[in-house]
Amino acid sequence: MRIWPSLAAAAALFLASGAVAQSLKPDEIFSSIAVRPISAPHPVLGADGRVHLAYELLVVNPSDLFVTLDKVQAVDSHGRSLWAIEGDQLTAMTKAFSTAGRMLSPGGSAVVLMDVSFAKEAALPKQVLAEVTATRQSAGTDGKPMAMPKDAPLPATFTFTGAGTTIAKPAVSVAPPLRGKGWVAVNGCCDSITSHRGAIMSIDGQLRVPERFAIDWLQLDDEKRVYTGDASKLSSYAYYGAPIHAAAAGTVVNLYDATDEQVPGEDAKGITTESIGGNMLVIDIGGGNFAFYAHLQRGSLKVKLGDRVKTGDVIGLLGNTGNSTAPHLHFHIMDGPSPLNANGLPFVFTRFSSEGVLAEGGDDAIEDGKPAVIDNRLSGKRKAALPLNNEVVDFD
Repeated sequence: MRIWPSLAAAAALFLASGAVAQSLKPDEIFSSIAVRPISAPHPVLGADGRVHLAYELLVVNPSDLFVTLDKVQAVDSHGRSLWAIEGDQLTAMTKAFSTAGRMLSPGGSAVVLMDVSFAKEAALPKQVLAEVTATRQSAGTDGKPMAMPKDAPLPATFTFTGAGTTIAKPAVSVAPPLRGKGWVAVNGCCDSITSHRGAIMSIDGQLRVPERFAIDWLQLDDEKRVYTGDASKLSSYAYYGAPIHAAAAGTVVNLYDATDEQVPGEDAKGITTESIGGNMLVIDIGGGNFAFYAHLQRGSLKVKLGDRVKTGDVIGLLGNTGNSTAPHLHFHIMDGPSPLNANGLPFVFTRFSSEGVLAEGGDDAIEDGKPAVIDNRLSGKRKAALPLNNEVVDFD
């Protein structure tokens, strides 16, 4: 019986023969990897005065080759460059699920975190695509990558454009959920992989990125410290028990109030998928937007399911419950009522004042009880903007 080669193998042999390639048009690229956006980006004005499109590209390698990402460039529908990342910067923004770094092993996958930004006054394109440059390597007999054979039908380095996405609705505007000075936007958006930005998970067989714009809010005291005294005592954190305010009017559609406080500085204990957010509230604020408030004190919730709240209402007290190692408020907006089975949406606060951004290594310093060193970058008054990662802000 004659065994016919697969269509892909036949195409590769056809290319190698030098004949006219009818199975693949001249403007089509045999890419070895598949790339697509996980969800459409929503524009948001950051505290840096730029409009950010923060989204993720899923990269899957269904081939038996090793493929290394060399450059990822965001382009418009005319091929004009909007943003590009390569080298060490690309490595820093790539979350690989198999081999480390930018190399995808056979069958491997990764996510590239995009942060395409524009001047505040710039007109946004109707569509954003990804121009990807990558390099292929063969798998040796030992299973390790080796250079492609000189007579290989496919070039080692290739570039293709795809993974197009439209731009979704703009960020929702909400009031700050806290009051007072010195609140630090820990694990915020958008230009690095934090525990929020990199939290990509599968729920019911779908990829979700619920926390891409989430912020963990800690407060500095007058000496710029997060705590004084024994770091394992909740009483050492002056902001523990701070009132949490409704960021927008809406209806309570999800809540949990059944877990006790964790010990600060220790790994969280007793975590389940039900209690990972600790004692929490989800409020439907309309327009497909749901506000999530997590890690509240047990018994402090001021509302029940179905209650209507007004902007500014006190809805609970800041705690240290669930997956938490220090008192804080986890806050984000999402597109559904389930905190894990949703995609995170951007938001802007109506107004706030910025003291600046924690200096390099400043997040480690405050965890050690040292005074924060604040770089005055981004300092000033802001309206309708999103605080960025490690920014220190004051709320009226």
